[in-house]
Amino acid sequence: MLRYQSWEKAKSKYQHYRARRPELSALYRVVYDKRYELERVWSDRFQPMYGVLRDVALSALDEYLNCGLLCHGAARVYCDSCKHSLLVAFSCKRRGVCPSCGAKRAVKFAEHLYTEVIDTTAPQRHVVFTIPKRLRVFFRYDRGLNTLLFRAGWGSINEVLGTAVGIPAAVLTVQTAGDALKFHPHLHGCLADGVFSPSGEFTQFITINQERLTRRFAERLLSALRKADLITDSVVTQILSQQHSGFSVWLGEPFTRVGLAVSARRSLRSRTRKLRRIRFLSHVARRPPRGLSALNEYMK
Repeated sequence: MLRYQSWEKAKSKYQHYRARRPELSALYRVVYDKRYELERVWSDRFQPMYGVLRDVALSALDEYLNCGLLCHGAARVYCDSCKHSLLVAFSCKRRGVCPSCGAKRAVKFAEHLYTEVIDTTAPQRHVVFTIPKRLRVFFRYDRGLNTLLFRAGWGSINEVLGTAVGIPAAVLTVQTAGDALKFHPHLHGCLADGVFSPSGEFTQFITINQERLTRRFAERLLSALRKADLITDSVVTQILSQQHSGFSVWLGEPFTRVGLAVSARRSLRSRTRKLRRIRFLSHVARRPPRGLSALNEYMK
């Protein structure tokens, strides 16, 4: 029998807390040694290719250097059963740099989708939207254009797969790097393998016209870029006339609730913090109260 292990269930089990030592990792040493050098040389060495170094990136690096270290703030926690107390260092709760906080963020988001958003009784498909290399440069220097990707992706899904009796459902997220860590903006998503009527009744797809879905995705995105004066009509015509335009919509095979549960369980098992249920007592005043309220919420 398949057992679904949730984040809340994992926290309630009797498991000893073991502090991590981020300062011993190779990633921490690289960021610690090169953070200010990166800021100093960025404009000369990297800005022509990767764009301006955003403040949010420097902030994430700075907060990562403080993450998990007692000297940068901690909470004292106490066990009502064994009367033992210990200090738990504050975490940065940032994505992108910190492997610990990023993993927890991903696990909790996946669990939220599984328990609150996705209809787990309906089969789902993994869907990926990709764009040609010649268009990726626009998204490198203006991250606000990612909105056009979402609109084109969802618009094509709704237009091609929607019916008079129901609408499709999907959760989409943007990724800005490929397997080789080169800049490659594309969409990943979980697509319901059918449509939902206003009453909530689910009707599964018999077939999906993947070629038409790709065509409408390309036309919608090119139209949006043309309205933003980023490309010309001749570029639109040239791309659409090519046999291999560079646009692609990949669809995986349908999977059911078992597949969702196994995926969530593996993620939770590998990255969940092992904390015994504890009671918040006091703090070391190195961080503002905002951090304390967040930690208290984290331990509920």
